[in-house]
Amino acid sequence: MATLRVGVIGIGVIATTKHIPALVKRDDVEIVALCDIEKEKAEKANKEFKLGAKIYTDYKELCADENIDVVHVCTPNPLHCPITLDALNHGKHVHCEKPLACTYADAEKMVETAKKVGKKLTSGLQWRYNPAPMEMKRMIQNGELGDVYYIKSQQLRPRRLPAYGVYTSKELNGGGVLMDGGPHSIDLAMWLTDNYDVASVRGVTFDKMKYFTEGNDLGPWDPDNFDVEDTAMAMITMKNGMMIYVETAWITNMLQEAPGVVASVAGTKAGVDMVGPGFETSVRTTKMVDGKLTTEIKTIEEPVNMNEYDINHWIDAIQNDGDPAVLPEQAAIVTKVIEAIYESARTNKTIVFD
Repeated sequence: MATLRVGVIGIGVIATTKHIPALVKRDDVEIVALCDIEKEKAEKANKEFKLGAKIYTDYKELCADENIDVVHVCTPNPLHCPITLDALNHGKHVHCEKPLACTYADAEKMVETAKKVGKKLTSGLQWRYNPAPMEMKRMIQNGELGDVYYIKSQQLRPRRLPAYGVYTSKELNGGGVLMDGGPHSIDLAMWLTDNYDVASVRGVTFDKMKYFTEGNDLGPWDPDNFDVEDTAMAMITMKNGMMIYVETAWITNMLQEAPGVVASVAGTKAGVDMVGPGFETSVRTTKMVDGKLTTEIKTIEEPVNMNEYDINHWIDAIQNDGDPAVLPEQAAIVTKVIEAIYESARTNKTIVFD
């Protein structure tokens, strides 16, 4: 099997905690290039992971490098589209972090370009690949829940706003928590039922907490340089009548028992949700048994590292000419929903899809 030569663009937290650590575990991958406008970040990662990679500060030069087969885009969100298009047009397969793009028009352009040039494209929506949601999906597919008509998907962080980087700048990040945790919460609900056919979206956003900087797990931020939402909620109605309710927040005075992206699913035969500190591996089922409402908690013993799952299936898809774990068309619909939530919040109207 041929060795895939990878270039990583944007050497921030997601690159150094997800992409590079997962890639270096593969025997059929060599990271040959790193790119960041802050050269010292690339040099530090090069040394830390013992890569021997070529260092770039201009992504266009990396994309034009004929020694590279695959590009991973880990930059701030507004750069996702232009960098991905450049890489695709230079004949590279592209793994682009979430959200795929800041607008649905850009996301469509990226999907269409990948098809046109015959290269693969995926996006980093790995939260669906924890053991608990994978078990929930299996139960739904097997008909154990009956007709699924409602899903609640949420990530309510009490005090975990990413104060580093450009997260609080609309210009540089494209938006706030909807561009950060939002894609995972939206995608998780739709992925569980294999349903990306959206009828309408009604959303609200808040920036109520931007002046309450105390106690943040990820450090303080400057409220005067904060023009994005810190909290968002949305009701998403699917064309088959199923409803999804999404809650996502960086900072809120509400304690979520499970400290991550979680889902609760209601069906006509049973309901399931993810519970407790071990939410990644714990599924709680509620259903009628012998005329009594019963609840049981199942712990999935088989470990799954969601980041490695995403990256491994991505590399395997290239090597075996298959589909990546996250299809680009799915990621594009997530962007379409985010765009609709912003528009609904701005206009105080329900956004109806064609």
